[in-house]
Amino acid sequence: AIKGGTPPDLYRGDMPMQFEIARLDAALPLDEHIKKNDPDMLTDVPKNVWDMCTYKGSIIAVPEDFFVPVIYYNKDLFQEAGIGEFPTTWDGLLEAARKLHKPREGKFGIEWMSWGDGPYWSTGALFLSNGGNFVEDGKVVFASENNARTFAFLTELFQYTPPGLSTFGYDDWDKAFYLGKVGIQLGNGSWSIGNYRELAPNLNYGIAPYNLVGPMGTEPVVPGHGVCFYMVMKGTKYPDEAARVITWLVSKENHLEWCEKLWHTPVRTSTFANPFFDDPRFDAFKFELTRAQAIFTGDVATVFNPLIADTFRRVFWDIVEGGADIEATLKTGAQEMEKILAELGK
Repeated sequence: AIKGGTPPDLYRGDMPMQFEIARLDAALPLDEHIKKNDPDMLTDVPKNVWDMCTYKGSIIAVPEDFFVPVIYYNKDLFQEAGIGEFPTTWDGLLEAARKLHKPREGKFGIEWMSWGDGPYWSTGALFLSNGGNFVEDGKVVFASENNARTFAFLTELFQYTPPGLSTFGYDDWDKAFYLGKVGIQLGNGSWSIGNYRELAPNLNYGIAPYNLVGPMGTEPVVPGHGVCFYMVMKGTKYPDEAARVITWLVSKENHLEWCEKLWHTPVRTSTFANPFFDDPRFDAFKFELTRAQAIFTGDVATVFNPLIADTFRRVFWDIVEGGADIEATLKTGAQEMEKILAELGK
């Protein structure tokens, strides 16, 4: 619609569409509108979330939902395996997966998403928390020693996954956990709290943050790449009215109602202060809210899918499942990423 010259007045979308729209010079800057309609929002929403809604120094979207990957685990299976608290080290995670893995009984230690950008969503925190990264300041830094070490660790973990994991779709991955077949599930989100109330009301599970610093890392880091948002198109005849509508939609009152009904992670810290979010299952999301880093923003975000859903996913499975040489495969993957980034300048 934008390229055809008939854009809507308002747009609601998911990452990374806000940057694709902004790159087309179709996004209305919202800084002054937010200051006028809801100035508290500017400080109520953490800076790292605003980073996902900012293009070339201007706010171009108002965030509504903030999705970060967390770790779900089956408390009953943990107890059966003699595991206490959820581990906070790589060695502890590997040992827990080993103890939980009982394939003859149809039970498996660990799983992660396998499709699209799922491997990044589920395991990206391990790369970042080990001092690695994918792109920094517009340059590919994928073929690093840190990332090689993370791939080696994931290859160890892979032996404790369900058979055929690389072919799983969402339903396969989801059912494996809520039917009690998998002990640890990397990369779920807040939406499943509400889903599991209906699908598996007796499931005894906990939710842990990615508080897993690798041997080459210094602090836990989570990839922040899951913000849903509202935008106003630059060509609208009603910029003031449109901006007022989207700030109203994410006002404190409306934002609370939205998050309560859908069990979504709030973007407003004042919403998190509501007693509804005292549920301990939200503790992991509170831990990650300000730790999530927006790795893919600006123009780089517009090539997220070819960089991550295509290249990284292929490299991931070639190494983890296929046994490909880690350093050589990382180097080839980095070269492919560099070609993709080079297209941005054309």
